[in-house]
Parts: sequence; C-alpha cells; structure tokens
Amino acid sequence: MSRIDEILNIANHLPPFPKVALQVMKMLNDPKVKAKDLAKVIKYDSAITANLLKTCNAAYFGLSRKVSSLDDALVIVGQDILKDIIIASSSSRFYKGGAGEGYELEQGELWRHSVATAIMAKLLAKHFPKVSPDTAFTAGLLHDIGKRFLSSFVASDFAKIVKLAYGGKMSFVEAEKEVLGMTHAELGGMIMERWEFDEELRRAVRQHHDPDALEKGELTALLAIANTQVITLGVGAGADGLTGKLHGEGLKKYGISSLDLECYLAELLTEMDKAEEMFALAE
Repeated sequence: MSRIDEILNIANHLPPFPKVALQVMKMLNDPKVKAKDLAKVIKYDSAITANLLKTCNAAYFGLSRKVSSLDDALVIVGQDILKDIIIASSSSRFYKGGAGEGYELEQGELWRHSVATAIMAKLLAKHFPKVSPDTAFTAGLLHDIGKRFLSSFVASDFAKIVKLAYGGKMSFVEAEKEVLGMTHAELGGMIMERWEFDEELRRAVRQHHDPDALEKGELTALLAIANTQVITLGVGAGADGLTGKLHGEGLKKYGISSLDLECYLAELLTEMDKAEEMFALAE
C-alpha cells in the first residue's frame, strides 16, 4: 500500500463526529427552538453534557451566575454561546493525547492552537459580513484537524519535509504535499466532508494554507488570517509555523489595518486567559 493510500485509508475509517452535536447545531439554527427540546437530544451524549457544564462556567463566556445543571445551562446560555460550547466540547475528543507530535507540538498544543485560532476568527468576523461568528469559531477549532491524523506520517518523513521546507524553496505545507502526496489541509477537508460539515467549512479548511487564500471566499480568508496571527503569537507554531506563504490584498479588501491586528492580538491574549476551561477539555 502506498503512502497516499495509507493516508486515505485513515480518512475513510475515522470515528464519526458526534451525531448529537451535529443535530444540536442544526436545531440551534432555529431561533424558536426550545431548551427542553435541546435537552432531550443532548442528554444522550454524556461527554457533551459533562463538557457543557464544565465549559459554560468558563470566564470566557462571561455568564452572570454559575450553571450547575443541563436544564439550567440551556435556559441561561444564549444560542450563540451554546453553539460555541457544543462544537468545542465535541471537537476536543479528537485532540487528546499526543496529537501533533509529528509537527513538534507538545501534548495539548495543537488543541490550544485550535482554540486560539477559533477565538481570533471570532474577533475578526466583524470584518466579514457573510461569515457568522459561530461559523468562524467552528472553522478555527477544526482547521488543523488534518494534523491530528497526518502527524505520524509527517514524523516518519520529517527529515525530508524539513529539508525541502527550510531549504527556502517551498513552504512546509508544499513540502508535505511533495513528500506525502497530501497536505494536512487537504486531509482536513476530506475529514470535514466525512463528518458532514457544509461545503463552505470544508473549503475553508482545505484552502487555509493556500498562498492566495485572502483572495478566495470570506471564510477561507478569515481563517487564513486568524491562523497566521495565532502563529505569529507563537501559539502552536510547531515545525511548520514560520514557513508558510500568504499574499494578496485581502487585509485591505476587508478593511483590516495593521493596528487592528495588533489590537486583536492583545485582545486574544486576554481572552485566552479566560479560556482555560476550554483548553482543559483535551487533557
């Protein structure tokens, strides 16, 4: 079996994304959905229920009082916040253990990078009128899911990839493609398709490392900027962090100035201090 066949085999045999989470996310698109209806669905996934109670009390979400039961949470937490909590608690299970080791990321760092990118994406969403904040958050959380499953392959051929990437001729992602036949972004897009996320999200995950990402769809451009900013901050940079290529007039096109980015980075640091409960989900 060739290396690319091995990778595709993994993609075809992944555990499914929690069906309960997908069902709840669809239900939350209806502003008239009732808390009792959500509770009937959520209670069938004990992990999501436990993580929901753990996470909704995070300082990041700024609730006025402590939540101690599922029914209580569903009444107090707004639908937008609930979407973020559900997707975070459902995604975190895929990042446990040594996810990202092949990219020289310490345990928990890939998830930390994903959460930070989700927060940054949500901050940037105000510049992208066609992208809802919760969609931006979801894209940020799952943009590097391909790294979770490509990590061991990268580790096996790490010397070859690094030689190509740091030789100055190509980015780390291009070196992945050259050596493995597939990038973690492409694998991520396949995983998102298998998990039945919509095409906009799949495309953004697949294209977020493209050099011309800023000239593509709004969600792709937003995700590319968010990812680059988080890496600039040093969160989850790993072996590939500083070898990416990104160009275009996207920042000017969306009215984002250098000062804006500096302000968002400062705000991200503050928000990350409040998000420890989310970081702990993948421990």
